Amino acid sequence: MLWPANSPDLNPIKHMWDELCRRVQQHHPPPANLGQLLQWLQQEWNGVPRAFICNLIHSMRQQCVECLAHNGGHTRY
Repeated sequence: MLWPANSPDLNPIKHMWDELCRRVQQHHPPPANLGQLLQWLQQEWNGVPRAFICNLIHSMRQQCVECLAHNGGHTRY
């Protein structure tokens, strides 16, 4: 793989940010200020289940296989 670091299909942190975003958006009303947003982000980051993180890690092999099969193009991830 000539360019793996730049492939969005090989970046598991994007899935973590998506999960974090969903969790923070469940707070109502929206954060009143930047400090509250930071507090919620930290709280939700710490609350992401370990199983979710393990699944991200374990999915990397299949993501690499699919990325290679698509010559670095878009995959289902």
